[in-house]
Amino acid sequence: MSEMRTVRGMRDLFGPEMRVKDYLMKTAIDIFQKFGYEPLDSPVMELWETLSAKGGEEVEAETFKFTDKGEREVGLRFDLTVPLARIVATNPHLPKPFKRYAVGKAWRYDRPQAGRYREFEQADVDIIGAASPAADAEVVLVALEFLRRILGEDYVIKINNRKVLKGLTERAGVPDDLAFECFRAIDKLDKIDRDGVLKELKDRGISKNSSDFLIDAIDIKGSGVESLDKFRELLTGSTIGIEGVDELVIMAQIFDDAGVGDKVLFDLSLARGLDYYTGPVFEGRYLGKPKVGSILGGGRYDHLIERFGGPPTPATGIS
Repeated sequence: MSEMRTVRGMRDLFGPEMRVKDYLMKTAIDIFQKFGYEPLDSPVMELWETLSAKGGEEVEAETFKFTDKGEREVGLRFDLTVPLARIVATNPHLPKPFKRYAVGKAWRYDRPQAGRYREFEQADVDIIGAASPAADAEVVLVALEFLRRILGEDYVIKINNRKVLKGLTERAGVPDDLAFECFRAIDKLDKIDRDGVLKELKDRGISKNSSDFLIDAIDIKGSGVESLDKFRELLTGSTIGIEGVDELVIMAQIFDDAGVGDKVLFDLSLARGLDYYTGPVFEGRYLGKPKVGSILGGGRYDHLIERFGGPPTPATGIS
């Protein structure tokens, strides 16, 4: 008789682990409700045309995709944002801004490794229909409160802006059609170090001069409104880059006023790999175990709902 086992990348959770998971999810829900977010649930399975509308090479590679008994192409959701975008696009009556939270499982067919499974739980919070950087700041404040409750003071949230990154590629002389290739390479900095990023940039067709400019620029980081002066100086001459800095300044002022400015690090090396981000992007880190990597992430995605047939709708969120 063959040995019975779980599917690769998935696991059983017993009492102690379940209690930890339940505590984390209950803490998240308590904070979401405190900030005025409404719960929303959605199916774990979506039509492939829904999942693929998000775009990006990682969707095809990482989705659990199959054909059902009715010969329909379907897949398991890989996050809680795509189902939300479908719901908003197909329910135009929803009042705006629409503040919702969701908690549930998601699946990604990537390489299992320590602390990373193909089946995992997400807690997600989003604001739909608010274009102001204040909305981006609010979802970060929600995340900061969650991290404070579970980690004490041993955490930081890194923030950048896709517009700032676009400005960087302009200043570096990178052609528009290669800008996202730069984002993908920069996003790997924590995994492959500076030399690895330089090689990635070269392999993606970026010139040496442009690569050298970018690799020096992504060292710039700091906390508080004043730290963004360095961003502004570097991006002089780039309209979209300065627009991105202005958005970060608004967020920084909100964080400083809330007394949490020291828990936010504006970091030019933060890119986030997903191609639907359009503005500020965020990533949370546990300082006690830096090798764990990101423990939460998100950003602004103002064009995603259009991909599902909805009207132009600003949106931001974090999970």
